[in-house]
Amino acid sequence: MKTFDNKDRSRYYGLRIGDIVSPKGLDGNEWYKGICEVVNYGSDNNRIQIKAKDGTLTDWVAEWCDVITKAEDR
Repeated sequence: MKTFDNKDRSRYYGLRIGDIVSPKGLDGNEWYKGICEVVNYGSDNNRIQIKAKDGTLTDWVAEWCDVITKAEDR
């Protein structure tokens, strides 16, 4: 069985597991000091799971993240 990796970045608003992102809140402000890693995909095309520097995991809205470093560039 092939594992989904979003290599073409056509889903989850172009995010992939391993991307370093700056998550934003509803007001556009940075959240978790602006640095998190995408660690899993969510239940729909608009949800991801991110991990903060302190190890905290949370579900987040994919379109509310700005990519800092793409997984393939790490």
